[in-house]
Amino acid sequence: MLDLPFGKESFDVVIEKGTMDVVFVDSGDPWNPRPEAVKKVMAMLQGVHRVLKPDGVFISISFGQPHFRRPLFEAPEFSWSIEWKTFGDGFHYFFYILKKGRRMSDSNPSMEKSDRPSISLYQEELEDEDYLFRTNVEEL
Repeated sequence: MLDLPFGKESFDVVIEKGTMDVVFVDSGDPWNPRPEAVKKVMAMLQGVHRVLKPDGVFISISFGQPHFRRPLFEAPEFSWSIEWKTFGDGFHYFFYILKKGRRMSDSNPSMEKSDRPSISLYQEELEDEDYLFRTNVEEL
């Protein structure tokens, strides 16, 4: 995950579920994570950005809340827009949708605003990976 062995612009979609969470396990204070953890996450994101085709989509499913993830996703070297939905009962998951080549303008800071219906799934549905098939990536 830190050194993806794929060529540039190889994939239309990249999906990760919990990978960033694992990298952040020993990161210390979530408001000020250790530099080693940030370096690993940035290496992962740079690799994902590199292997995505133009207009490709990166889907990240995480426990990480937007105020912790957005500063990483919004790094200047990335040209993607960021949207997210929250789902789950008890534990909340965040479903991030990053679209390469469609960076949001600084004049529109509202990243949650969307005309699309929200994704609402329960833990039992997440255990069955069919939720990926119910997510229409082309509409994202």
